[in-house]
Amino acid sequence: MISQEHLILLLQDHYPTLKTEGAKELAAVYLDLQKKCENAQISSRAMDLRGLLDGVALMEKGLNVQDALDMGITNKTFDPYEQTLIQDTIRGRISKKMKPEDLFEEKYLNNDENFENLINTYTGYRGDEGLQNLILNIYRFIQSSPFPEKWLEENVNLFNHDNGDFSQTVWGKIILQDIEEELAEAIMQLKNISAKMEMYDELVKFTKAIKEDIYNLEYIKSGINNWDEVLIKISNLQWQKWPVDKKITLELKEQAKEIRDKAKDIINKSIKKRISYDSMQANEDINYMYTILMQLKELILEFMKRFSDKKREKNIIDFNDIEHFALKILLDEEKRETEVAKRYKEKFEEIAIDEYQDSNLVQEQILTSISKGNNVFMVGDVKQSIYKFRQARPELFLDKYKKYNLKNENERNSSGLKIQLFKNFRSRKNILDMTNIVFKNIMSEKVGEIEYNEQEYLNYSAGYKEPEESMNYAGKTEIHIIDLKEKEENVFTNNEEPEENGEMEKIENTELEAKFVANKINELLNSNYMVFDKEQGYRKITYKDIVILLRATANMAPIYEKELEQLSLPVFSDSSSQYLESMEIQIIISILKIINNPMQDIPLATILRSPIFAFTDNDLISIRLTDRSCSFYESMIKARLTAEEGLKNKIENVICYFDKWREKEKYLPLDELIWQIYIDTNLLNIVGLMPNGAIRQANLKMLFEKAKQFESASFKGLFNFINFIDRLKNNNGDLASAKLIGENENVIRIMSIHKSKGLEFPVVFLCGTGKSFNMRDLNENILLHQDIGIGPKLIDCQRRIEYDTLPKEAIKLKVKLETLSEEQRILYVALTRAKEKLIITGLNKDIEKDFKKKVEQLQIYAKKNDAIDYKLIKKYKTYLDWLELVFLNNENNITEIAELYTYTKEELEKQFEKQTIKNEKKINEIINEKIEDNRKTKKIEEALNWEYKYKESIGIPTKTAVTKINLEEKTKVELTEVPKFMEKERKISSAEKGTLMHLCIQRLNEKQIYTKEKIEQMIQDLVLKEIITDTEAKAIDKEKLYQYTKSDLWKNLTKAKEIHKEQPFYINILAKEIYDNVQTEETILVQGIIDLYYISEDNKLILIDYKTDNVKKIEELIDKYKTQLSIYKKALENSLNRKVDETYICLLNWGQSLIDPFGHFGTPLTKNSHKIYDKQ
Repeated sequence: MISQEHLILLLQDHYPTLKTEGAKELAAVYLDLQKKCENAQISSRAMDLRGLLDGVALMEKGLNVQDALDMGITNKTFDPYEQTLIQDTIRGRISKKMKPEDLFEEKYLNNDENFENLINTYTGYRGDEGLQNLILNIYRFIQSSPFPEKWLEENVNLFNHDNGDFSQTVWGKIILQDIEEELAEAIMQLKNISAKMEMYDELVKFTKAIKEDIYNLEYIKSGINNWDEVLIKISNLQWQKWPVDKKITLELKEQAKEIRDKAKDIINKSIKKRISYDSMQANEDINYMYTILMQLKELILEFMKRFSDKKREKNIIDFNDIEHFALKILLDEEKRETEVAKRYKEKFEEIAIDEYQDSNLVQEQILTSISKGNNVFMVGDVKQSIYKFRQARPELFLDKYKKYNLKNENERNSSGLKIQLFKNFRSRKNILDMTNIVFKNIMSEKVGEIEYNEQEYLNYSAGYKEPEESMNYAGKTEIHIIDLKEKEENVFTNNEEPEENGEMEKIENTELEAKFVANKINELLNSNYMVFDKEQGYRKITYKDIVILLRATANMAPIYEKELEQLSLPVFSDSSSQYLESMEIQIIISILKIINNPMQDIPLATILRSPIFAFTDNDLISIRLTDRSCSFYESMIKARLTAEEGLKNKIENVICYFDKWREKEKYLPLDELIWQIYIDTNLLNIVGLMPNGAIRQANLKMLFEKAKQFESASFKGLFNFINFIDRLKNNNGDLASAKLIGENENVIRIMSIHKSKGLEFPVVFLCGTGKSFNMRDLNENILLHQDIGIGPKLIDCQRRIEYDTLPKEAIKLKVKLETLSEEQRILYVALTRAKEKLIITGLNKDIEKDFKKKVEQLQIYAKKNDAIDYKLIKKYKTYLDWLELVFLNNENNITEIAELYTYTKEELEKQFEKQTIKNEKKINEIINEKIEDNRKTKKIEEALNWEYKYKESIGIPTKTAVTKINLEEKTKVELTEVPKFMEKERKISSAEKGTLMHLCIQRLNEKQIYTKEKIEQMIQDLVLKEIITDTEAKAIDKEKLYQYTKSDLWKNLTKAKEIHKEQPFYINILAKEIYDNVQTEETILVQGIIDLYYISEDNKLILIDYKTDNVKKIEELIDKYKTQLSIYKKALENSLNRKVDETYICLLNWGQSLIDPFGHFGTPLTKNSHKIYDKQ
């Protein structure tokens, strides 16, 4: 039997152009067929290696992979069933990348330089998924444009930019406008504190400093119309030293300093980051990205064409195709109306469009081309436009909303008529009052894209009947805030923008909120709370009257479900994405896998331990001990002959069933086979007796239906179905769980705000309001905007640097504001789902501190018609923040319609402690149970006293870094680290100084001539881009950097044919070659980064490692780093398949280099094995 390794070598020996991945897949096909042959599933005719080689030959001539393998292998047999099995195996093993028509594979085979450049720019070393996802994301985005190719062409061409004042570009205007707003905010805060300080004579010198700051900032703000002028003004800005006077103890002095520091942060951390370099550098970045974007554009257009051809070949169209095909029928390539469009114009008297606020540009173009211009009736509410992520354009609605006149206004200059439907027939007055006061305060044209005034108010028209007798009904809106201050200091909820979109919020805090909500619901259900029913009048609240709304349900809904179920409250959430992971589905999928191929240990163990066959752990151990060297299935076959009677009968039962199912699989359709398994195993009845049994049964029935659908498609057979499920899992996909409830089922519902749109519920719980908004998309390599275009990150893979370009900064500003507007509209939808009662819950890091800060800010920021300044609104990133601001801004009148409750985490935990104690008692009873059998005690003692044979290997890591090898026994590793943004002024360690020198050397461009001033400017650029801090910049030895650019090494680099910096690598090395006193043959995966290697002008491969150590003797340095350099050398030689000619340590502290002539890995360096030469 040929091994996979030898088969791969054989294939590549015959066909050298065959890639390793392709050879692996072909080898896997052959070995799979070999197993089927051994199991008598197919005959030996297909096991002809010549057939496999012939198939590869046909592929090289351009034949489709699967057709080629059919001709080489499948057609060797004449049995139709056998041919189907072989084809299933081939199609299951051969991935899409193996097809010659696949775009990426073809580019790889053709050694396309532009494609390789994109791969290096947008992918990591693990694979090309980064570029694939980027292409798909851009493709999906541009489909919402009427003319996708044209949009892409025009916006890429914007980067073919003439040098000039950057402020005249669309990006420059957005950035300068934002800078102007930030300056205005800083000036406003300084003026506010200055006015207070003028009341105290002892603060004169402090007031003077503040006024000088105001003057300087107003000077910058006065002329924001030229990019380079603004840059010069900001660069020349000097902050006067803050006066020191310890005798003055007024709190206002400290408050003024705090506000001044915030104003400095606005300049130094925000504004300087956006305007960190001049127009020339900005234009250079844009022009640099033009080449990359052109290459990316060509790849996307090619993908679009091939994808379109593939869909046409399969007779498939998607919704985007329907839209664009319709548009092509109505408009020609010059955007002129076709005869079809003209006929439709005449045909339609009236065109009515519902939910107009969610239209995109393609839909708008279609509607425009078939309308007469004055016969369109559009209905919608822009405040409920919540599908921006699907490229909905609320701007289309808003544009008409602003242009059209009301019916009673002068219509002569209006292109349309506006009718406002302001009556609300759903909610009680208390709900509408709460909604109105919230959005009057937070929604504006700047944030929210519409001014929420009296014209936009929701007016009560539901006409609820008042009860004839006194009862508990309706009531004020409740806001419940849980204070996490006492024990949780690391949860990002309010006031702070967390990394990775607020996912750092700890699960236990979400559980606490969910437990609180569950208890609140239970309390409500057990009270005499009444709701109004149109048919019954007032009645007691039931489960179906309650909904829990969450911004996102993926991770949070299961937590809420669990807490409600613990209180025996019926709950349903249709957000479940764990269908394939459910126990009953895993059992049936494992059965199907074993029918197809029994040589799979994990699926087989899953089935045996399942309730169907009920093998115990001891049974499985007995089977495995029968023969450890073979597969579990083979071991089970052997155990059948030697096992005790009880186990033997179990095994016989399993084998009997699988033989029966394998026989039926030959002729039964997949869905019928699955149903036969259900009947034979009684699985439907078994799962029906488990918790949530009805849902489990429905899941199994749904799998049966899915199999039926699969059989009706072009891919058939058990193997293909299993492969489909596996690929779904590998791509993090899933199937929705079966739904058991209808509209009138009596359960509490959990759903996302988006799913709740259009629905209504008597009682709404809006939960998780302390969770931060999703801003993760702003960190993508390329941002897209319909109006502004493309915003790429500049990635220079040669110099290994990357940073956001100014176009990306501009789009980021725009998208961030649009995201906040979208979040306001989502909150509006959430609040307006309630008919009678609204209860809001959320987490807050520190209520007292948070409220105090918000009160101070409300006093500073100006108000317009009692509404909160939009500049303050956009500072916050949670619904709870906005609601708190509204409450604090309307303390005098909001208490009539809403009540605010606060709780500490500690008091809630005490409240729920009783349930926890009960659980702990049960666990303790099990733990403290005495073992009476002395033989068992002896066995346990033996197990506890057992010693591992290879103790010396325990401390060896499976993976390590080169730089850690010398430090693992010498250095104490700190387990905690203070994040940079929390660091105070501190000293820079020697190791950190070395890292900073490495960073600067990496940024140096060997094609440029450096002066001391230019080096200083490069370091300042690193500070402005927030790559290093001011303190770190001061610690960099600029003189050494300058001397380095005058060294012999630098001169050699300027003449080099190729230069490669900061090259990462992985290499497997025997542990005994690294660690003393280790004799095992185990290997360690070592990762590292080679500082520099280059090909000199005389074609030598030269390796350089930079060091900043302070040593007295050269021998110390060589002894310290000989292992590290040996690993670098071996890794580089393995990677490039050539010998390293020279290896140097560049010791920056001496300005010298050490030449290392050692010949092979592991050779120690002696005193005479290096040569020093002066580089000055």
